[in-house]
Amino acid sequence: MEAGAASERFVVYGGDLRHSIEDGCRSFGELVIKRLYRNGTEVGLVDGVTGQQCTYHEILERSLKLANRFHRLGLKRGSVVAIASENSLQFPIVTFATIMLGGTILPLNPSYTAGEMAHVLQLTKPWSIFASSKPLATIRAMRDRLPFVKLLVALIPPRTECPADAKLPTLDEFFDRSPLHSLTSFTPQPVRLKEHVAVMVMSSGTTGLPKAVQLTHHNVMTVMAYQAEDPRYTELPVPIRVLGLLPFYHVFGFMLSLNSCLNRVPMVVLSHYEPRLFLRTIQEHRITMVSLVPPLMVFLAKHPLVEEYDLSSLHAVLSGAAPLSKEIEDLVRARLPNARTVRTGYGMSETSLGVISRVNDKVGSVGKVHKTTYVKVIDLDTGVPLGPGQTGEICVKGPLVMKGYLNNEQATREMLDADGWLRTGDIGYYDEEQDFFIVDRLKDLIKYKAFQVPPAELEDVLLSHPKVRDAAVVGLPDEAAGELPAAFVVLQPDTEPITEAQLGQYVASKLSPHKWLRGGVYFVQEIPKTGSGKLLRRQLRQTLQKQKAKL
Repeated sequence: MEAGAASERFVVYGGDLRHSIEDGCRSFGELVIKRLYRNGTEVGLVDGVTGQQCTYHEILERSLKLANRFHRLGLKRGSVVAIASENSLQFPIVTFATIMLGGTILPLNPSYTAGEMAHVLQLTKPWSIFASSKPLATIRAMRDRLPFVKLLVALIPPRTECPADAKLPTLDEFFDRSPLHSLTSFTPQPVRLKEHVAVMVMSSGTTGLPKAVQLTHHNVMTVMAYQAEDPRYTELPVPIRVLGLLPFYHVFGFMLSLNSCLNRVPMVVLSHYEPRLFLRTIQEHRITMVSLVPPLMVFLAKHPLVEEYDLSSLHAVLSGAAPLSKEIEDLVRARLPNARTVRTGYGMSETSLGVISRVNDKVGSVGKVHKTTYVKVIDLDTGVPLGPGQTGEICVKGPLVMKGYLNNEQATREMLDADGWLRTGDIGYYDEEQDFFIVDRLKDLIKYKAFQVPPAELEDVLLSHPKVRDAAVVGLPDEAAGELPAAFVVLQPDTEPITEAQLGQYVASKLSPHKWLRGGVYFVQEIPKTGSGKLLRRQLRQTLQKQKAKL
């Protein structure tokens, strides 16, 4: 990082890493091979449902075999390979094979509706798609509109037959049975680490259409480097074993899956959440650390089922993707006898993962800046950096910040300034000890669980209903989910009445579950707006709070 950023007044720097980010490697693919080989024949991944296991060397061998097949089939440098699937042991193998050849991996939400999936695929134009059963049906229905997809593969459990009418290869068929002569004979081509895109993750914007966040080889290598030195991993008093429950298509779960494979952090993978399965897996596999989103923290804190299981193996519980209340944090700590570490953090897709995390018990804080990263708080009007205790917009700079959005220069310019500072759109401050606090959101995005929900997209759907004249969507604060999308609706005069349930169902029929109107529908006479026609969302949020207080 240039000296100017470090010397700028009121810029907080997280410090330097002890070890090199690149570790002598000229691409992320080279680092993958080096680390998987180093990690040896220990078990790295376990399927929590079937019990299937993969050692690090088996992950490497399967990844190399798939890379060989990809090469023969024509995967070129820069080609995009999409994975639309629930968590599985196959997910990292497709990822690593793609990366080894200089391709770009694109994890996708398997619950995308047809409209969402079509937009994302047209934007990213993947050369190949690996899809589990549910998204496979969605993709096959639009196959004639995807001429750029040269290879469609069914990502189903090994030795499971593909549906008879699908006539598609399965991943299991891509591997020949003969072992490789060497696990280290292939060296990936060097790339320009800070330019070449290794991963794209989808992030919704205020326009309502998902944007593709481009993360470079250097971005991902930086995540691996700082996680290797993260005291939350290195200072556990017991051998570490983590739970892979967070979805791998989300940047949080995806980076944790890479960390498990490359930094020798054994992971038990779960394809789905079911309360007893979640608790039984922790108990039977003696999980020592879990990374969760706040709704699951609420479950651990309050659900009576928790008392039926032995969770004494848990020493660390980490929460991210949305704010966590002190009350829930305290309840989790009280309920889990050995969980001395209950922590939260702050980050976003555009910063490759977390950039701030807590290492102390300071109430309400999201913590201190990560190594390699610079953070400043700027005045909303002047853009001038602010000192301790002053509230403004949080801005981030460093090797974790994305390259930009794919084919969207305007959105990239709005997010990244000429000096490389990323404007997060979140409002906060830091104290004299350089602990950060998030107090509000500048953007209008609703944060439901780990998902960003753009109000404009829901408003467009509501306004497409013939009986709706005007609509505005805001987030209703919720202890379990963070925020619930809630709608204020003005009906067309002189039309047949429509119920809250009917409008909710209308939205649900067109959008993914995380965008449903779980916060309710409120019928009003008028939507408050400024003189220039902008929605007064803050006023609507205050109205919601008053409505909630009456209940």
